Amino acid sequence: MAYAECMRALPSARTVCRVLVGLDRRGASGTLRLRGVEREGSLSLSAGRVVGANIDWRVATAPVQLLEGLYRMCGWEQVVLELVQDGEWPASWRLEDRIRARELALQTMQRAVNAMHASSVRAELREGMYRLTSAGEALLDGLGLRPEEQAVSFWLRRGVRAEDVVALPGCGLGGYRFLCSLKLLGAAAPRNGASYPLLLRKRQQVRRQASAHVLLDLPEGAGGRDARRALRKLVKDLHPDRFGEETPPALRRASGEIVIALVDAEARIASNCAK
Repeated sequence: MAYAECMRALPSARTVCRVLVGLDRRGASGTLRLRGVEREGSLSLSAGRVVGANIDWRVATAPVQLLEGLYRMCGWEQVVLELVQDGEWPASWRLEDRIRARELALQTMQRAVNAMHASSVRAELREGMYRLTSAGEALLDGLGLRPEEQAVSFWLRRGVRAEDVVALPGCGLGGYRFLCSLKLLGAAAPRNGASYPLLLRKRQQVRRQASAHVLLDLPEGAGGRDARRALRKLVKDLHPDRFGEETPPALRRASGEIVIALVDAEARIASNCAK
């Protein structure tokens, strides 16, 4: 698909994939019919697994063909979905390997997100802090994840800012796009709360006796107004009250020490600007 077509397909991909996740959760059986303008496709499900597919009157016999076909269907105009109960499909129409509906949904959503420009992914995620939802835990349970996907899942269970993901060990750009896929599926959502990766990064900076500007994530030469703004933003995420009761006491103590260091850094910058 051309980029414009990919972006037009994104809303349909989100709808289709969320429906597949729901059918998997219910262990549904039947035929999911997708209709577009002069287009038609069907996915046969058994106990939440896709066992057969016929897309534009072409049978998909392997999961890779199914993924390609479903992604194309998301680009159809005026896509309508309907789940119907019907009889057995012919044996020749069945997939060589059954695939979980939620696994197919995740792969299709990732295909759609990978086609997005980086700026569109950033606009979707913005600067929120994300956590894995209960639906996300159910979605990922038992699926074979790539290393960067495992790394993102690890941080999502603790809370992670979207803008921190790329720099976290093992995550990178692939992990950043994986986070976007999870958000579009309702598997990851912005939450209020503390950021563990940010806490660990600031603790390392304090131990290395980083400069006031580095502690506040400011460029050298930034003034008092910028320092106050940066302090408010960081304390919002790092104050001890932002961490839950399950947080280890050592991390809560570290949070308090970091906040004190940040306040001192802001005061030093303000003092130097006043001279």
